[in-house]
Amino acid sequence: MAEAYAYRAMTEKLHKEGTMIEPNDIFSRLNELVVRVTDVDHFRSSEPWCLQPEILSMHQVVFMHRGSAIFDRDGNSSRLGPGHLLFLAKGQKVQAASVSGEPLVMYTISFSYQSPIRKTEKGHLYRKEGMVFPLNGDFYIHSQPKLLHLCEQLLDSMSESEQGRRQYRQTCLLHELLYLAASEIEAGDEQQLTAVERTVEYLNHNYMLSIQLDDLSRLAGFSSSYYSRLFKKLKGISPFAYMTKLRMKRAKELLMLSQGSLTEISKHLGYSEEAYFSRVFKKETGYSPAYFVRLHRQKIVNMKGTFNGDLVALGVIPYASVRVGTKGGPSFEGKLDEVTRISADGKACKDALIDLQPDIIVCDSQWAKYNKDAFQIAPTAVIPYWDIPWRERLYRIAELVGKRKEAKEWLQDYDRQAALVSRTLKSLIGEATVIILRIVCGKLRLYGVERNIGSVLYQDLKLNAPAEVKEIKWRRTISLELLSQLNADYILLMVSSHKADQKLLSKLRASQEWNHLSAVQRKQCYEIDLYPWIDYSAQSHKLIIDATIGLFVKS
Repeated sequence: MAEAYAYRAMTEKLHKEGTMIEPNDIFSRLNELVVRVTDVDHFRSSEPWCLQPEILSMHQVVFMHRGSAIFDRDGNSSRLGPGHLLFLAKGQKVQAASVSGEPLVMYTISFSYQSPIRKTEKGHLYRKEGMVFPLNGDFYIHSQPKLLHLCEQLLDSMSESEQGRRQYRQTCLLHELLYLAASEIEAGDEQQLTAVERTVEYLNHNYMLSIQLDDLSRLAGFSSSYYSRLFKKLKGISPFAYMTKLRMKRAKELLMLSQGSLTEISKHLGYSEEAYFSRVFKKETGYSPAYFVRLHRQKIVNMKGTFNGDLVALGVIPYASVRVGTKGGPSFEGKLDEVTRISADGKACKDALIDLQPDIIVCDSQWAKYNKDAFQIAPTAVIPYWDIPWRERLYRIAELVGKRKEAKEWLQDYDRQAALVSRTLKSLIGEATVIILRIVCGKLRLYGVERNIGSVLYQDLKLNAPAEVKEIKWRRTISLELLSQLNADYILLMVSSHKADQKLLSKLRASQEWNHLSAVQRKQCYEIDLYPWIDYSAQSHKLIIDATIGLFVKS
């Protein structure tokens, strides 16, 4: 017994760390040993079974043929199911118990070994045990019929009366069993990785569920203890630490992108209590959820130029954006002058996003459709551009940046200003009709009442549109003949400096149809710049209101 305690002391650190079976040159290490079987036991029971704590005086290998049992080795638990081998070292404190009502069938082979201490001219000198036995811990054997046959043969060998014959047969059989185990280990690296990756894939898609270690180990095909050690070896963290990281990654995205409350987010992630979720989040990130939101809703990259006007209205300046700069779009009184300009798509866009490391990428559905890789770079908020009115879009963007209160106040102020300007315009032009034209791509387009400049002039300022215009939601290409039929009192005309657009403008000015228009003859045709008039954003709409009153007061 004293010898057992000495060996236990030598291997205590190894076992406490839960060292698993390693394939590194395992056959060379086994080949150096002289092994000898000392006992073989076959246990079968349909009743509950337990093994009281004991210090092993011999090395053992346990093969679980049927049923399941939990073995505790110096505080490290292993759940053995059918097909599992467990190597136990002399000096370990072991206890065990069955875990199901199924019949329990297992084989236990006790053995000793000698290891070389040095090589002389006459050969190796050996001592009992010496180095730690190369196989330690539990793992799953795929060649179960062959393993069962070896165990049955070892059991049968115990009945041999002639000692030399018995020992030789047992040594050969034990070597075959060790060879089978070592072969499984050597060939199992790829299988282990595949098994763990299978559970990783499962966790990636189901991290919000209540997942137990047994669920994952069964999916991998290993015992719970072996799977847990294998996962940590391959991934660097435990399965549950990995699941927590997945939850926290998603939590960050939801906190920055969703409109859900903290309670809703915690439940979505699998936490029944908001307080517990908050504690886990702070432990993982160093911040409370609320502080994280305030801290991280700053570095915004905007991939839809129109959204710049919504962000500016909320008092938020994007870290980088498309369509900024001298030729990119409105600068909103210089507020966007220092914003980094980014390409809208392609490799240059992807590389820039990686370099910028944004906290949030804000984009519309069209950009998201063709730039799905961006979702791997940073949390990406997809805000509809075509499908919702600009006011609703402003609120959605406000949710992202924690500015819902500011959005509400901004819209209230906007509506008050629009109502005041509307009354002023009524006093100036009465029920006179107004149309909005744009020359673009060499064509003449007429704007309707629901989007862009039309939504501001016709809905917010309540200017009067001809009946035909009221039927147009956004815009429509028209001819000079149809334009003559509208016979509007006022015309607002947008035109770019592009060659084709300027060519059409010259053609219009020279045509009789154009010069016979009532608005042209009364000099009530106003040429306006593209920005802010063409921009469908909150801040541009406010600028349009100011510009509109300026146009008509001047006239």
